[in-house]
Amino acid sequence: MNPLFPDKAWNYKNFNMGTELDIAGEFIYDGIHTFNQLDSIDQDAMLFSFLYHVSVGFERLQKIILVLSQKFTIDNHEEFEKSLITHSHAELNRRICESTTLKLNSRENEFLQLLATFYKSARYNRFNFESQYSNEQRMFADFIVKYIPANKMQYHFITKKILITSDVKELVGKVIGTISKKYYKLVRDGCVRNNTYMYELRSGSKAERIFLSNHRNNSLQQQKITEMIVFKELIVYLINTKDSNSFLRFIKEIQPLDLDIGLLNDYLSEISQGTVPQSLIDEVEYLYEENSYSIERMEMVDLIGNTNVMFEFKDIKKCFDMIESLINGDYDYKEFAMQFPKQLELVEDECPPEVLSEISELCSNYLSKNMSDAEFFQEVKNHHINFEECYNSESE
Repeated sequence: MNPLFPDKAWNYKNFNMGTELDIAGEFIYDGIHTFNQLDSIDQDAMLFSFLYHVSVGFERLQKIILVLSQKFTIDNHEEFEKSLITHSHAELNRRICESTTLKLNSRENEFLQLLATFYKSARYNRFNFESQYSNEQRMFADFIVKYIPANKMQYHFITKKILITSDVKELVGKVIGTISKKYYKLVRDGCVRNNTYMYELRSGSKAERIFLSNHRNNSLQQQKITEMIVFKELIVYLINTKDSNSFLRFIKEIQPLDLDIGLLNDYLSEISQGTVPQSLIDEVEYLYEENSYSIERMEMVDLIGNTNVMFEFKDIKKCFDMIESLINGDYDYKEFAMQFPKQLELVEDECPPEVLSEISELCSNYLSKNMSDAEFFQEVKNHHINFEECYNSESE
């Protein structure tokens, strides 16, 4: 038996469940993300998406815990697998409680029951002729009203529907975050018992943000608030910074569209919540058509955020062109010696080609009169060959 892969059951618990944990985190994160875009409880499509994603995420997370906590063998695995074919979050949680030390409070248990009812029947209600129009809306409203004080409840002045205020988001974020943390602890405990390491999460993944976040009261809403603050800090930096590099210079060279400045805060409000507003899309499309912008502009703007683009390459090419001009006799020695180091400063790469730094040192020596014109020219020419080889390799 291979000591790295003891048996099929171990591989199943380690590799299969490791992927499932990542999937569960993705679903829970996407559910919270959608919930943050809700303004009112009667936005049925987004409410449905929120409940659906969280339901799937928790169900898969519960089944991971059962795989790690309940005993089965290769001989009876089919029977165990059949026991997992259920969408009842409450029943899965009951089995988890029998096998572990899990303790959920009444609010957390009620939320799991809400998910179970939604996933088993409410999500199909609109396909039933005699059913209620939005059963999930009624169930979710009952949950909110029960746990939000009446003096903190807010309703739409026309529809009288519950508004998804910061208090509602905090309630939901805390409930989902606490359940996620309690379940993830059981996953880690199960890994210790089974000698697996599937609890490890991909760095930067959505699952990592869900299970390893460290916010007040385990609230996933605080995670979303942090993300929005970080995005807004980036906006402040881009507008106010006096820093400069090849990427920022590239952006500043692009002629901006004549967007409606009065709508900027509205646009940023939606974008910070993860949605590009349709009104902004319409405005940009209109301005493209009005100004007859070609595909070249779209391709240029599309480079922003492309990590495969070497924006400093333009500045390196300028260094190459300057050297070429000196070698061809089109650049005054003293002028070159003064301008080349300045151009090199624009190449912000921490490790620019060594030959560039060496040529910059030659410039300093020449200006200090430690080299004659002939010596300076010959040394730059010698370095030119090395730089040309380096430049061409970067271009490939």
